[in-house]
Amino acid sequence: MANRARNLGIATLISAALSFSLLTPAIADDDRSKSKPSAKMVFKNAKEKLKYEIDSYKAAIQARQEARQEINEIFKNAIRKVTAEAKIALMSATTAEQKLIIMNALKNARTEAVAARDAALAALGALPTPPAELKKDEKKRN
Repeated sequence: MANRARNLGIATLISAALSFSLLTPAIADDDRSKSKPSAKMVFKNAKEKLKYEIDSYKAAIQARQEARQEINEIFKNAIRKVTAEAKIALMSATTAEQKLIIMNALKNARTEAVAARDAALAALGALPTPPAELKKDEKKRN
């Protein structure tokens, strides 16, 4: 009976060791059940982010162009108005001195209009920076 009890103890010990060794990989599999983002998903997310940045960049450029057009229209209207006023004043001027004063006033008004336009364009700030192009990482081979 002693042999039988000893054999039963050894069999129980081996069974316990085998079952423990089989459970350890099963527990380790739980770590793999948490999905890590694959390279494809990371690239896809980066691609979506790039698309959003490109759309934002295009919208910023469009807004800047519209603001520039508005500034240029205001400038053109100011120049037209000053030129028309100067022409009317020149028609009523009788002496060379009056004509010289009108022409100097026209030059000064044009200079002020150019300065106002340049200040408005400078207030727009620098051009928006375009987003960096997306590049796939090359696989490194050892």
